[in-house]
Amino acid sequence: MPQPTMQERWELFDHGADIGVRGIGNTESRAFEMAAMALTAVITDLSLVQTRDAVTVHCQAPDRELLRR
Repeated sequence: MPQPTMQERWELFDHGADIGVRGIGNTESRAFEMAAMALTAVITDLSLVQTRDAVTVHCQAPDRELLRR
């Protein structure tokens, strides 16, 4: 995965159910990549993560807006 640009980032925030994750990117695809980084940061120290294998992830929803929430 390419390094994030200044406009691309991930965030963790308080959420009533547990913890919220948010990905911000220059494209929808990059925003999902940033959200994946945020989710990974919840469960492990990102400095311990190494890129080894590429994994393709597909998601779908009846409405594209549902994927952005």
